[in-house]
Amino acid sequence: MRPTSFVPTIHEITPEETTEIPGLGPVVDYWTEGKVDPQGWFEELLGRWGTAGFAVRRGEEVQGFVVYGPRGYLPRAGRYPFSVEEDAALLAYVAGDQRTRRRLILRMLRDLRQRGAGRAEAIASDAGARFHVPTRLLAESGWHPVRRCWCLGGFYTLARVDLGSTVEVAELARDLLGRVRFPAFKGPSPVPGLFSRAARSRS
Repeated sequence: MRPTSFVPTIHEITPEETTEIPGLGPVVDYWTEGKVDPQGWFEELLGRWGTAGFAVRRGEEVQGFVVYGPRGYLPRAGRYPFSVEEDAALLAYVAGDQRTRRRLILRMLRDLRQRGAGRAEAIASDAGARFHVPTRLLAESGWHPVRRCWCLGGFYTLARVDLGSTVEVAELARDLLGRVRFPAFKGPSPVPGLFSRAARSRS
């Protein structure tokens, strides 16, 4: 019998394990407005777009997860007065403690960068509203505010990170994460319009 590892590891979320990750279902339900179940959502994204989330496990315990995808697969984004770019990946939510969330965001950026994405965006909550990434977390992680507004009972900020300058984000991440090793980026530089299924490459 193999011993259980107690070193936190990050892995891609598979459709089959969506019911095993606490809190994942409500997040997908919120951003899809209940139009598809979590397993079906991850299955469709995996087939049409690629990876849509990662989780951190320590042994059998899930310590956090991140969910992201194209604007068209997260229809809730249309309820906010922001112009989310169609070819940008939208970070929907990240769960876990501060260190875990930063690790997951960085892992997401690495995945998007390798797949040819030019940028990522997020509709962040200034007050930490449920199912939203805190604005402060993104600001401390190298994201830039694009627009702030009052809507749906609170202040929200559209935040963006240019994946063409992810090396700079990585430098900031090293300071934030301390001894957590940031994976090196590989692959071609992103070209506008190439963020598609055809542009996706696996490392």
